[in-house]
Amino acid sequence: MTFGLRTSALNSAGPKGSGTPRILVVNPLGVALSHYTDALLHQLADAGIETESFSIAEPSQSGKSRFQWLGAYTTVLYSVGQRTRKRNSPERVLLTWPVLGFLDLLMMKVLCGNSGAIVYHDPQPLVRSVGSSPLVAGLVRRIKNRPGTLVHSDEAAQAMDAVGLTDGLAQVPHPMLPPAGAAQDPAFGGQSGKRPRVRVLGQYKADRDIDLLKSLAGRLGPKCDLDIVGRGWPPVEGWHVDARFVPEDELEELIVSSDTIVIPYKRFYQSGIAMRALEHGVPIVGRVGTSLEKLYGAQSRLLVAADQMLPGQEVEAWATAVEYAMGQGRTETVLAAKLFHEEASESWRLFGHRMLAEGSAQPSKG
Repeated sequence: MTFGLRTSALNSAGPKGSGTPRILVVNPLGVALSHYTDALLHQLADAGIETESFSIAEPSQSGKSRFQWLGAYTTVLYSVGQRTRKRNSPERVLLTWPVLGFLDLLMMKVLCGNSGAIVYHDPQPLVRSVGSSPLVAGLVRRIKNRPGTLVHSDEAAQAMDAVGLTDGLAQVPHPMLPPAGAAQDPAFGGQSGKRPRVRVLGQYKADRDIDLLKSLAGRLGPKCDLDIVGRGWPPVEGWHVDARFVPEDELEELIVSSDTIVIPYKRFYQSGIAMRALEHGVPIVGRVGTSLEKLYGAQSRLLVAADQMLPGQEVEAWATAVEYAMGQGRTETVLAAKLFHEEASESWRLFGHRMLAEGSAQPSKG
């Protein structure tokens, strides 16, 4: 959880407080997780589950203070909690991001009772975090009948296990919109007559492999345009760096117009960029042993077994994977997108109905 905030007015959709079983989806990162939440709502709707959504824009986009953002977040949880804590309430709360790390489990318990679950994207955060230490996790473990937790990868589940928070843990694939197919023709370079465009997208974090990118530029630079777009990036030799926050509509265009997107993480739990690329049939190149295996399979030529190679061999393997991505990798990506969406849809159907069933099985306190 990043303690960088932005506040906006609460947005909600749907009738309030009816007797219909419903999942109330609370998104406290209204801009950063807008696409994620859209995909989540789609998966639940596709499963025949009614939802109501609440969104709060984070401070970096709203211009308001962190305390105003926290106040708005608390108000939303209190509001949905008033509904879910009613006796025999059929509604449940799903929080898309833990604003205060593991402390959100305590906060949701107090405000929403036993009616909620929280998605933990980064159980051991890749950036500065509040409330995600092992000490806090140890305190939260003492809470009886605490809210459920949800992760999207084996790696995230292992991280939750490392801090002892596996009771009530569910693992469900990252939500995904229906795949649109290949964004460009499945030929090397994608766009006829133009140099292939390889991109790295997303905010800079310490786990980005800068040295790899520099070395890769020497191998791919003569025949590819290499771009990095995302907030906080330092200069990277051989790459054109655009270090800024990218609005939603522009990010979509950057993904669709890429021939290949490289995920240069040394460690990560899941990648929203990878999921969005998959939706558009744009190949992703990354490491074996990460959540990308769930998208393509460990034997995919789009993935690099970097840990088993010498440095020089690693760069060549990455370059070879990028070249494959811009050719046959497109066909593989379209198939992988179809299969992953089917798996995600079935998993979210089971999770959503189980969540509502658990809510109806244990009356909330009024």
